[in-house]
Order: sequence, then structure tokens, then C-alpha cells
Amino acid sequence: MKKYIKVTLFIVIFILLLLSHRVYGDAKILVFHRFDDHRYPSTNISNQRLREVFEYLKDNGYQVLSLEELVNQVEEGTPIDDRTVAFTIDDGYKSFYENGLEIFKEYNYPFTIFINSKAINYKYGDFLTWEQLKEISRYGSIGSHSYGHKHLTKLPLEELKSEVQRSIDDIYNNLGIKVKFFSYPYGEYDNRVKEVVKSFGFKAIFNQNLGAVSEQSDLFDLDRIAIGEDSNLKLNLSYKYLKVKWLDQAEAVEDDRLLKVEVRTSPDIEKAQLYISGYGWRKVELEEGTLSLDLDLSLKYSRNRVFLKTYDNRIASQIIVK
Repeated sequence: MKKYIKVTLFIVIFILLLLSHRVYGDAKILVFHRFDDHRYPSTNISNQRLREVFEYLKDNGYQVLSLEELVNQVEEGTPIDDRTVAFTIDDGYKSFYENGLEIFKEYNYPFTIFINSKAINYKYGDFLTWEQLKEISRYGSIGSHSYGHKHLTKLPLEELKSEVQRSIDDIYNNLGIKVKFFSYPYGEYDNRVKEVVKSFGFKAIFNQNLGAVSEQSDLFDLDRIAIGEDSNLKLNLSYKYLKVKWLDQAEAVEDDRLLKVEVRTSPDIEKAQLYISGYGWRKVELEEGTLSLDLDLSLKYSRNRVFLKTYDNRIASQIIVK
């Protein structure tokens, strides 16, 4: 009987450990911009490096889902396997068609490309054409990246709405596609922008914050990790989802100064690390999952990021626009 109890207890503990692991099981959504276009090294990935990324994923047992498949898992609350990735491409540069597309086709990897349609309408030299997008849409899906790729947080309400609506209309009128997904230009947003974009009925909205995607994620604030030539792929794939609630920027910032960082997360988290753009990392302690710091720091950049990272590599981030 004692042996039976010990075996049963072992099984229960093992299952609990598995469940605990699954709570933090998650996907990474990777975002690319330019392909084999060495004029812009900060946003470019070479064909060789892209193949290395794809080979690493293949060799290490990662499954590549379409964005639709991943969003459905989040929507349904289905536990997400740790070794899951999805691919997105922002801006709609022609280098994807000329250099990247064939590699995606070779590996049979799905993707979503987010386009700002004004550049296509006006035939800006670095951007795709509608004809090229028709071909691209045979292999991946098309999402909205707004109309003119403006800084949305700085726009008055009606102009903000127009930026979204004109993009939706352009994609439908030129491709016959009712767009389901939206990604923020420059990764910039606040609560006001989020609510306005959400009101257009998108199935999901994507940021460009360092982090992972879990079945607990907010469908209208899904994290994506930017990947370029020198990105540390293994590190980026190692991050876990951390469910948090940040203090709204309107309450945290005044006159381009960060006055307060306040974040609520799981009560089991007592110690973590906090990063603020331009000020580096610091160790912090939380009380019952709450961190509240009074600060008076000048925002050093137009886009500033705040990260909270646990010692088991769970991470969440907030963007603060100057």
C-alpha cells in the first residue's frame, strides 16, 4: 500500500510539473523587415542568415504555424507548445519578393506580411506592387500596417481612424482580401490607439515588444520579436510569456519624464529585473506580484521600452512613446 501511495504521489507531482511547464508553454512570433538588402543593416537579414534561422528551427523540432493557426490557439485557450514559431514581415519592401519569398517557399513556411498601402499606391521604389502582392498572397496572408505608416500615437482621432480604414479599403479593393490582422507602425501604440484599432474588428493586433505568446495572451496586444542579421536567435527563442498589467502611459509619464513604473503580475514572483531604455537593468523586489517605483527619469529616445524579466526567463515589455 505504501509503495502504491509513493508511486501515485510521484505521478501526481510529475503531472503537476508538466502542467506548470505548460502554463508557460508559448510561441514566439518573429518579425522581419528587409531581405538581403545590405543598405539598411539594422533592419536587414541576409539570405544566408535567413537559411540559418530556418535550419535551426527545423533541426531543433520547432513547428511553424501560420498566424491564423496561432491566433486560433490563443482565442480557444489551447495550450501552446514551447517549440512554436510564426513569421511576420512588416512594411512591404520589395526585397521580400526578390530575395526572401523563394526561401520561405523552399521551406514551406507560412507567413503574414503587413503592408502600409500608401507606399504601394504611389509606387514608392523600395516597395512591393499590388501585382506582386497578389502572387505573395498565394503563399502567405496579408495584414494591415496602416495606410501611411505614421506615428499613430501622435494623430488626432479622425486621422487615426482614416489611417486604419484606408488601409483596409486598399487591401480589399486591390486584392479582394478582408484583412484580419493589424500591426502597429514602428511598434508604437498606447491605450487610445489600441482601442481605436480594435474597434475596426480585427481578429488580432500585433506589437513589436520583446516577449512570447501564450494561451493567456491578449489577442489585441500580441508580442513579436524583431529578427535581423545579428539577432541572438537562441536567446530570443528562450523567453517565456509573463502575464502582466502595466500602468497606463498617461499616468506614468509627464512632460517627457517617466515618473512611475507600476506593474502587476503573478503573486509568486518576488524578485525580478527591470530595464528602462537608456538606464539599463536593475534588480527589483515585488510585493504579492506588484512592483511600484516612483521615478523621475527623462525619456531618452522617441521610443522607450520597459522590461520586467524573471529569473526563469519570463519577460514582458511596455513601449513608452515620447
